[in-house]
Amino acid sequence: MSEPKFAKFAPVESLQATAYVVGRCDELCIALNITKLQKLLYCCYGTVLGRFGMRLVDEHPVAGPYGPVFPEALRSLQFFGIDAFRGKAAPEAEGLPEAVRAVIDETLENFGKFGAEELSRWTCMAGSPWYTVTKGGSSPYRTLSDTDIKNYFRAYVLL
Repeated sequence: MSEPKFAKFAPVESLQATAYVVGRCDELCIALNITKLQKLLYCCYGTVLGRFGMRLVDEHPVAGPYGPVFPEALRSLQFFGIDAFRGKAAPEAEGLPEAVRAVIDETLENFGKFGAEELSRWTCMAGSPWYTVTKGGSSPYRTLSDTDIKNYFRAYVLL
């Protein structure tokens, strides 16, 4: 799969990406809770990595007990709640190339129709990057491999 030709972009800060995803979900009428938001952020990370070969956010996902999470973003969400991210400007994320923002929108539209529990199960399926790094769930809290994520999303999502 060839990667599109446009200027390279830098990963955005995970809290900026979180605010952007919350804003887009609100515009697309996608209901959120913290778990679903973390899984959608992971799906965006994976599709952008798979499509463009570049990381969306500056933070690597870690294998939490219920699937991949972004620790800094998760701590902020747990402390402040999702509402703290509503209506917040996300200039770093809004400044991403249009093609990247289009992939994020498509990802949210596709994965946003699923609930938190369904997304958690999907991200933990046998063969997933989470499953691989945790040895089937027996060894969580390890950083997921970008190579595994990119290859998984290219093989199973970006068909």
